[in-house]
Amino acid sequence: MGEPRGYDPYRLIDDVESLLAERGFTPERLPGRGGDRLAGASRLLRGFGVEPRVSPEDGLDLDGHVPYQARINQD
Repeated sequence: MGEPRGYDPYRLIDDVESLLAERGFTPERLPGRGGDRLAGASRLLRGFGVEPRVSPEDGLDLDGHVPYQARINQD
């Protein structure tokens, strides 16, 4: 079995939140900062040479609650 080709940045956000809680912090997802979290997670993954891969249902913005992503929308 080969090496994984990508990692979901939303999963990384959940992983980091769990790690912070384990280390005694009380992480809070601030409203309106979802785009910052997603951009930061994606940038961290790229910095390690891992391509951020978003599941199709997370990449769609049908109700305005998921941050707009230019890479997915090809703008």
